[in-house]
Amino acid sequence: MNTALILAGGLDPRFQMNIPKQFVNVNNRPVIVYTLEIFQNHQDIDEIIVTCVDGWQEMVRVYGKQFGITKLREIISGGKDAQESTYEGLKLLRKRMGKGDMVVIHDAIRPMVSEKIITRSMQMCRKKGMGVAATYIMDTIMHSWDGQEGYKSINRYEIMKVQTPQAFDFEFIWNVHSRAIEKQCLGAWDNSSLLTNLGEKVYFSKGSDLNLKINTVEDVEMFRALYRMKHPEENEKAKGEHG
Repeated sequence: MNTALILAGGLDPRFQMNIPKQFVNVNNRPVIVYTLEIFQNHQDIDEIIVTCVDGWQEMVRVYGKQFGITKLREIISGGKDAQESTYEGLKLLRKRMGKGDMVVIHDAIRPMVSEKIITRSMQMCRKKGMGVAATYIMDTIMHSWDGQEGYKSINRYEIMKVQTPQAFDFEFIWNVHSRAIEKQCLGAWDNSSLLTNLGEKVYFSKGSDLNLKINTVEDVEMFRALYRMKHPEENEKAKGEHG
């Protein structure tokens, strides 16, 4: 069994719109739908679970029916952060998954993920028990305490930019989260940081700079532009409908 666990539990007070960023409409579809469609269309994904911000679960259910997300199996409440939301999803899956089953964890606000990126993550997971999408950083990197002064350059060739999807053998990632709770190792940004916090090694799969994470209003516009570039046929269709 290969399950996609989509994390949509975030509510960022810094996001300058009046709805959660995963539900912002772009070209008449909410961001989360673009994400769900990629996993819906991936031949190796058997089911989709969504951990969702409270008050929006029914909306996800409606979107699932409206946009034909037939693999959407369950929608549950997310936690206060990514680690807790992931654990809530894993608890649900624990009833039917074990060693040899795979869970592919992905941020709902990364709607530009491709089937290739998902496949590479899953392939690495089959080899190493995990596959965490990541890319090199091409910019100069510096330490800074306040964002105004830099005091030390970092070798960019020793730095990786970690993304989602992050695929794991279910039994392995369940044990990692269980250990973290026992040790009160909480508040991790994602599963890769949780692993390193516990002294585990992380195995990377190839990500992409196009695998945009929507954090700001500017990112929404970037996604809109990138999507139009990748799908010119939809631009023509929209012109026909309005022309």
